Amino acid sequence: MKKYLRIISLLAFISAFVLFPLKPLYTEASPRRADFGDFSGDSDFGDSGWDSGGSDWDSGGSWDSDSGSYSSSGSSGSASWGETIIVLAVIIVIIIASASSNKKKSSSALPPPVNTPALRRVEEYTQIDPSFNAEQFRDKVSNLYVQFQNAWQKKDLSPLRPYLTDTYYSQMDNQLSRYRNSGQTNIVDRITVLKTELMGWKQESGFDEMIVKLDTRIVDYVVDDNTGNIVRGSKTAEKFMTYEWTLVRTTGVTTSRSTGTTGQTCPYCGASVNINQSAVCEYCGSVLTTDKFDWAVSNIKALAQRTRQ
Repeated sequence: MKKYLRIISLLAFISAFVLFPLKPLYTEASPRRADFGDFSGDSDFGDSGWDSGGSDWDSGGSWDSDSGSYSSSGSSGSASWGETIIVLAVIIVIIIASASSNKKKSSSALPPPVNTPALRRVEEYTQIDPSFNAEQFRDKVSNLYVQFQNAWQKKDLSPLRPYLTDTYYSQMDNQLSRYRNSGQTNIVDRITVLKTELMGWKQESGFDEMIVKLDTRIVDYVVDDNTGNIVRGSKTAEKFMTYEWTLVRTTGVTTSRSTGTTGQTCPYCGASVNINQSAVCEYCGSVLTTDKFDWAVSNIKALAQRTRQ
């Protein structure tokens, strides 16, 4: 039965590709994004749930595109009705055979559900960290947002290393290398944090995770380093961005016992170094890490964008 099913499936795929060649839904050389982490773009997306004084946000959008439109290409024409009926008949046979095969499968073969801890109220976090201050934490995140944009524009993320997990630092630095290699600079101007909201927290895999939503406004565009000409973007268009930040720290670290960085001695040259999760010794250039660190950004996700000209 399985042998015949594979043969029928192969014939169906061959028939489908011959009779109905695939056509590209849209044409685009490469995605065009900007700001720290390349989140903002030419096309609006998402639904932020807040009003910045303009028209409603577009919903269900996608990441940016240069053209801002979709286009179809390829040969025209259609298959004959006879060919269509043959392909549909083969597909129906496959569906029936697959349904019959699936009935024989045991439900125990399904993977067990993954239990993800639900977010807890921010007010409850003081039960494990009595000195935690939500207002100060929001201010810290707002300041970090501005620092992140400035470092992105300078094409040097090294000052941000204590505030990013090692994995996320490497990811962002790799993205930034695109600008270094192409001789371009992403200018991020008129940076304003409009609102910062702590959505909740959870504990997972030995870490505390705090989820924060940021509503911001920026003007960003990309220039050629040699000519100073604008490659993409606009000096006047304002982009209202909504992000979701995830910050993590080692479970057990509390505000009263942590100032964000700790002084340690470099094991390679003996110099004194301030370190959070990681740092680079300014004397010998060695990268130092620690398993016990204070809040660091582990992920940033763009939820929405609305552009106002």
